[in-house]
Amino acid sequence: MSKQSNQQIADRLIEKMNDRQSPFDLPGTAMPVNPTTGKAYRGMNAIWLAMQDQQDPRWMTLKQASNKNGWKVQTGSKGTLISFLKTTDRVQLLNEDGRPQLNSRRNPKTELIKLANPVETDAYVFNASQIEGIPSLKDYEERRNASKPEPAEALAKLVELTNAKVEATTGEPGYDPSDRIIYMPEPDTFGTPQEYQAALLYEVVKFAGHDKGLYDPMDVSTSAQARPALAALFIGNEIGVKAQLAPQMNYEDVYLTAGAAPDELEAAANDAQYTTDYLHGLINSREQRQAARQDRILIVGDVIDYNEKQYEVMGKLRGKDLQVMDKSTGNRFKASPGDGIYASLLSAKTEVLKQQRTVDNPAVLEQGFDQEEERDNSMEHEYADELEHEEDNALNFSEEQEDVPILDLTEEAGENKKSGRKR
Repeated sequence: MSKQSNQQIADRLIEKMNDRQSPFDLPGTAMPVNPTTGKAYRGMNAIWLAMQDQQDPRWMTLKQASNKNGWKVQTGSKGTLISFLKTTDRVQLLNEDGRPQLNSRRNPKTELIKLANPVETDAYVFNASQIEGIPSLKDYEERRNASKPEPAEALAKLVELTNAKVEATTGEPGYDPSDRIIYMPEPDTFGTPQEYQAALLYEVVKFAGHDKGLYDPMDVSTSAQARPALAALFIGNEIGVKAQLAPQMNYEDVYLTAGAAPDELEAAANDAQYTTDYLHGLINSREQRQAARQDRILIVGDVIDYNEKQYEVMGKLRGKDLQVMDKSTGNRFKASPGDGIYASLLSAKTEVLKQQRTVDNPAVLEQGFDQEEERDNSMEHEYADELEHEEDNALNFSEEQEDVPILDLTEEAGENKKSGRKR
């Protein structure tokens, strides 16, 4: 972010902390999330949106609010500006003769590419309180929480996945970097189970940050010590642990960093976000991500009801071509990505999966996806989200907005961060 943006966020954070109204002062504060992608906002943007005096944590762009949901941003609403690095761009695919390639719907084909030089980009987002037709916050939270494990269970799983060693102590909670051991008092020495969970999470965050080179326990500077406080806030919100209850968390480090070095606050937020991404990646296993990708393509064994017939994907042919059988007649034919029949079968498969998850998992997102766009994004850019770059924050429904993706923080991005690239 720019120095001006960092200063603005730091000033707001100091003001909120002075009033005891910051995300660090209100246990259980819901951090901002995009309900159309199901993903939390990141780093400094998360801190900024959490301090906008909104009771609803849901934020989205104009296009996301208006696309396929039947929602509508209230006329006259003003968006809230966020900034991020645009690391990818969508380009049009051309034939050998230089003409645009077309898909089955006769629309130009596009491809998402990595930018050699990331570009800082702005976007305006709107709070759910500004959107007509959106489900109530209560309904959204009930749906979202229905699929989540209990906080204690999620935390125990996180400890297991990090390979952290936890030993009992009669002293204060702490992490010993030399022995790589987390020392925790017995749970009944804490006022509530939630305080114990928060204390343990805070030490797990230190362990994971140290393990990934994102936190130095020997660095006693305020900006270094602000990192685990921010990371605990980010990941705690996702697994339901109220990080603010951790008795050993030093909020003063965050306050002093914001006051003395706003750019260092951004660096701390970035490192905290990388730690959160690492922990989140452990929770969401590779198998789960693979299953999600398979939902976006046809695979051998799929049996799909479409147009009052049943089709089965029998096998692979050359390249990405598949052999499909009409089970009512036994006839077999080839289906390729981009074909009309492939798109129709994939759409039918997706709709069934969506309906199943609505029954099995009430937290399933209401918004569908565009097949061509998802096919571009799902494989090599699995963390890429879409935002539109809006020129001003006044509503103008006659203008077409351009989609731009949020920065995705993969392992490669973490290495880029270490080499000095600013997010």
